[in-house]
Amino acid sequence: MISNLEKYCLLSTKNNKRIMIIDDDKDITNLFSIFLEYNGYIVNAYTNPLEAFHNLRKNSHDLIILDLKMPIMDGMTLFHKIKEIDDKVIICLTTADIDYIQQLKKGIIDIEKIVLYKPVLLKDLKNKIDSLLSISRQEEVNGKLALMIL
Repeated sequence: MISNLEKYCLLSTKNNKRIMIIDDDKDITNLFSIFLEYNGYIVNAYTNPLEAFHNLRKNSHDLIILDLKMPIMDGMTLFHKIKEIDDKVIICLTTADIDYIQQLKKGIIDIEKIVLYKPVLLKDLKNKIDSLLSISRQEEVNGKLALMIL
């Protein structure tokens, strides 16, 4: 019998897409990395936001999964720093703090489009990534978000 994880892993994805994961929880970065690599993505995962930032280059990733609550540097600060380097990269924010997103939503109506709430089911991760990568105007959406968050 095929497990749910195997079912999702067998689904085809966009090969050669590069994803960076930045989350201070090592278990999450490991789980997401294994799942996404099995689905054909090229993955770089970091538990230290500063290390991730120092390794980021323009056009080096198609999508970044970014945790909002991290020590050393919070996710929104890192979001802005990433956009200074690569304003076209797609960013997916992860958080368990629904109240924080509701505060951000007051100034950024479309923020829900790029948020993935924890705990994350792997099928939801895959669906969010597929959705974000398929939106042809995503760079424009993230650009607007970056300006609105400032």
